[in-house]
Amino acid sequence: MNEKSAINGSYSAYCREHIHEFKRELRDEASRAIIGWPGRVAAILLAASSLLNYIYLSSVDSPDAINVMFTYSVSILLVVLYPIVCLIFSTVEKYSPFVLDLLCISGVIGFSITLSYIFHSADVSLEQQDVTRPMAAQVSFVVMLVTAFSFHATYLLTFSRNVLFTLIVGVSLYLVDADFIEEAILEVIQGFLIGSMISWLFFEGIRTRFYLKATDAHTRQHLHKQLSKLVYSHQLERIKLGEELEDTLPLEEGKAIINVFDVQKSGEIRHQQTKSFFLGVFRSFWAICMRDYGHSPLRSRAFRLKETGDGYISAFGYPFLSSDERSLADSAVATSLDMFAAFDLEVEKFNYSRPIKGAMGLAYNSVQGTFQSEGIRSYDLFGDALVQASKYEELRSHPLFADILHSHAQGLGLTHYHIMIVQEVIYNSLSQPYRELFTEINLDDDCFKGFQMMNDKEAKYIYFYLFE
Repeated sequence: MNEKSAINGSYSAYCREHIHEFKRELRDEASRAIIGWPGRVAAILLAASSLLNYIYLSSVDSPDAINVMFTYSVSILLVVLYPIVCLIFSTVEKYSPFVLDLLCISGVIGFSITLSYIFHSADVSLEQQDVTRPMAAQVSFVVMLVTAFSFHATYLLTFSRNVLFTLIVGVSLYLVDADFIEEAILEVIQGFLIGSMISWLFFEGIRTRFYLKATDAHTRQHLHKQLSKLVYSHQLERIKLGEELEDTLPLEEGKAIINVFDVQKSGEIRHQQTKSFFLGVFRSFWAICMRDYGHSPLRSRAFRLKETGDGYISAFGYPFLSSDERSLADSAVATSLDMFAAFDLEVEKFNYSRPIKGAMGLAYNSVQGTFQSEGIRSYDLFGDALVQASKYEELRSHPLFADILHSHAQGLGLTHYHIMIVQEVIYNSLSQPYRELFTEINLDDDCFKGFQMMNDKEAKYIYFYLFE
């Protein structure tokens, strides 16, 4: 019992905290009730009741027979005209709970007028009793019906409404026939009590449904927000459509340029905000990779493969197609230079006491996508291009190449510099402006006798670009 009370309390508190949303929900519910089948059924029943009363009064030659056909006309017109008025004046819809109340009041008044016509037709005492008894039985049902369903945001307002409606019924019946109210008073009270009990259950049902619906929507929104941190937006959309996660990214073999980025001498960085610095670098790289991201076909400037503590690996051409109109090689080099520029901005914000520079290795070869076989299925790439790009980036530490790079930097007047090393096939695929950036190393020179490029044995030339 305590647990149930706590749950009901949470529903009540949630609705109070979100009173405006709750009111909107109630307005929508009331509007649907008027426009939908409840309103239509009510209009049909009222019309049928008018017709039956007309037939009865006609059978006793009552002069009011034709009048009884119009006693519920206001209620019926409200149901018929409400959707039309809402189409013309959309603001009317927000008053739908009060329109429903007006429908109930007009129905009560119509019922009272109908009774007056029926009682007027009963001109002998015996017939009067025969009429008033079944009518008294109907009073309880009418009061229950108009008090049972309400769409107001607090039950206090609903209860006050029910009291008002019951008083209107009582006064109307008194005006119709003072003697009849004495016979029907218990029916009025009974209808009020039953209707109020139903209205409380109805109110609790709406409040509970609103709470569950709202919290479920909040939960879905939160899950969507968190899942968007794990997968791309096109994956979320396809998963929503019923596709498996493994079908949302390419798994077949393809070709790509892999860029392996590393921070030179990162182990020597001593700063309180080192972690924040690297996070800033990776965020800026991610923003560059996601430029021109599109779903059909899958495309972007680059695909972020992974962050490696102080390094970053990205792919051009697979699994996302390049969004750049230039050649894949030009796009890869241009995007890599954008990454260096973004890196420099983060270094400037980092305000370190010594220069911090980066190095990149770029290689073009086969790659293939894969999802992990068990557990959390993260996407990964494997293939020769990744191995080769890593080896090209590591060349800067090889003694032979380190001397060449250092000597070339001295000739340029550079003490601290960024390094970009690219594979021969990439260099040959570049347009002339980008080729002019690079310096060639011929692996057939005597100084490289016995040297063989690991994992790229057919390499004859290596190209590098040094800049501040």
